[in-house]
Amino acid sequence: MADYEIDEIRRIRREISARFDHDVDKLIAHYQALEREYRKSGKYKFVDPPDEKHEKPETAKSDGEKAAD
Repeated sequence: MADYEIDEIRRIRREISARFDHDVDKLIAHYQALEREYRKSGKYKFVDPPDEKHEKPETAKSDGEKAAD
């Protein structure tokens, strides 16, 4: 990526940050409100992250491996 592209990305990020007084909580609230609007519109498909408390990671085992006791 060329330097001018990186500079443009940084400029836009600074502009967005300034719109919310460089306050992370305000920025997050803005994006959460946008998400609610997009979900409500039905135009977009959303995938919710798995519930970490109830999901157990699956471990792949090769044919030759045995489960540990």
